[in-house]
Amino acid sequence: MNIANWLERAAQRAPSKVAAIAEGKHGITYGEWDAAANRLGNWLQGFGIRPGERVAVLLANSLEFLIAYFGILKIGAVVVPVNIMYRAGEVKYVLNNAAPRVLIAGADYLQVVQDVWTDCPLLEHVVVVGGDSIPGTYSWQDLMREASPALTAVDRRPDDLANLYYTSGTTGRPKGVMISHLNITRGIEFETEAWQVTADDHTLFTLPMFHNYAMIIPSLLAIHAGGTLTFFALWDTETVLRTISEGGITFFAGVPTMYVYIVRHPDIEKHNLKGLRVCVVGGAAIPVEVQKEFEQLSGVRCLDAYGCTGWVSSIHPMFGPAKHGTLGKSLGDIYPSMDTQMRIVDDEDRELPPGQVGEIVVRGPQIAQGFWKLPEITRRDYRGGWFHTGDLGREDEDGFFVLVDRKDDLIITSGYNVYPREVEEVLYTHPKVSEAAVVGVPDSVRVQTIKAYVVLKAGQVATVEDIIADCRSKIAAFKVPRVVEFVRELPKTATGKIMRRSLRE
Repeated sequence: MNIANWLERAAQRAPSKVAAIAEGKHGITYGEWDAAANRLGNWLQGFGIRPGERVAVLLANSLEFLIAYFGILKIGAVVVPVNIMYRAGEVKYVLNNAAPRVLIAGADYLQVVQDVWTDCPLLEHVVVVGGDSIPGTYSWQDLMREASPALTAVDRRPDDLANLYYTSGTTGRPKGVMISHLNITRGIEFETEAWQVTADDHTLFTLPMFHNYAMIIPSLLAIHAGGTLTFFALWDTETVLRTISEGGITFFAGVPTMYVYIVRHPDIEKHNLKGLRVCVVGGAAIPVEVQKEFEQLSGVRCLDAYGCTGWVSSIHPMFGPAKHGTLGKSLGDIYPSMDTQMRIVDDEDRELPPGQVGEIVVRGPQIAQGFWKLPEITRRDYRGGWFHTGDLGREDEDGFFVLVDRKDDLIITSGYNVYPREVEEVLYTHPKVSEAAVVGVPDSVRVQTIKAYVVLKAGQVATVEDIIADCRSKIAAFKVPRVVEFVRELPKTATGKIMRRSLRE
C-alpha cells in the first residue's frame, strides 16, 4: 500500500491530461507530474534516504510542493510539511523533532534555513526551489534535469507513516500528527463515496498545502479520482470568483473566512457560482448566516465538515436532512460502509444521552495514529480505542452533533489553530510586560480574533503597536494578537491561576 500509486495510476490512464494548475496559468499533466516525482525520488535514494525516514518541505503552494510530496512518498519516506509562516525558532523545533536529513525549501525561506541549519545537526542536505542556491545546497532545477524519470513506488504496509503534520500543542510546542497510508486511503475512499468525486471534477482551493486540510481533502481527493485541481498561493476574492465562474470549477474547499469574503464581495451578483457541485468548509464552524447566503448564491449545500487530526468525522450529506448550526451526523450514520463513529462522553468516558454536553470522541480507520515522540499524550488522547478531541459538544434527538465550546483554550482564527500559552510565552519575553493572558474573541470574518490582555511592569510605558511589533518578530503572523488591552491586573483564582474564561466573558 502506497498512496503514491494513485499518481502512477492516473499517469498511466491519462498521461496528457492536465492534473494541476498553479495560479491559474502554470499547468502540469499527470505524465509530467509522475516523471518529476520519479526524478526527485531517485535523487533522494541516491543520498541514501530509506523508507520510513522523514523529508521536510518548506514551500508555498506550488507545483514543486506537489511534486515533492509524491516524490518523497514514492520511495517510502515520510513527508514533513513545515509551516511557511513559522519563524526561525519554530522551524528549528520541527526540524529537530522530526529529524529529517533532507529539507526542500523555497528560495524565499533560505534566510530562515541559514539561521537554524547549524542548530539542526541531523539535517544534511537542503534543496533550493526557485532563485539561486547557496553554497552547500542543491538546486531543484538541476536535480530535475539530471535525475532519472523512471521509478516505481515502493510497497508500504498500511500502518507505515505517509505524513507527519505539525500542529500546535497544549504545551505551546507543535505536535507531530502521525498519518499512515491506511489513514489516508480510507479517508479518501470515504470522501469519494460521500461526495461522489470523479475524474470529471475540477477542484479549486487556496488553502496552504503545508496544512493537512489542503492536502488531504482537495488535493489527494482530486488525484485519487484522476481529476484536475487549480490552486493559488494567496487568497484574492475577485480571482477566486472569476476562476469559479469561468474555469469550470465543480469542487471548492475553504475555511469560513473565505466564504465570508465571497458572500460579502461587492460584485458577487456578477459572478456565476451555479457550476459548483460540492462546497466543503472546514477548519472551524461556519456562521449560519454566511452558510445560508452562500447556499442561496451557489444553489448547492455548503458542507460544514468536522474533523480532527486530519480527517472528516461528521458531515451533512449532500442530499437529505440537514441542520444549519450543527456538525452534521457521524459519517458512519450517513454512510454505513464508512466505519466511523462519534459520541459524547463524560469525564469518565461514559456515553451521554442526547442533549447533554460532554467531550466529542471519535474512532475510525482514517483517524491519525497519534503524536510523534509523545507517547504519554497519545495514550491520554487515544484511550479506550477512541480519539478524545478536546471539543465539547452534544448530540440532539435526531443524531446531529452540535459543537458547544473548546475543552481547552484553543483559538481558531481564519482556519488556523492557535494556543494561548504559546503567544503568552512570547508576550512575557517583552522587557516591559509583567503579566499577560491571551483569549479568542468573536470575529465576523476570522471566526475568532486573538486578543491579549497585558499588565505592564511598574513605571513602564508601552503602546499597542510596540507589543504587536514585538510579537510579529518572534512568531508566525497568524499567531500575533490583533487586539491588545492594557489592564492593571488579571482575574485569578485563589491559587493564582489566571482565569481566561472570565476574560472571554
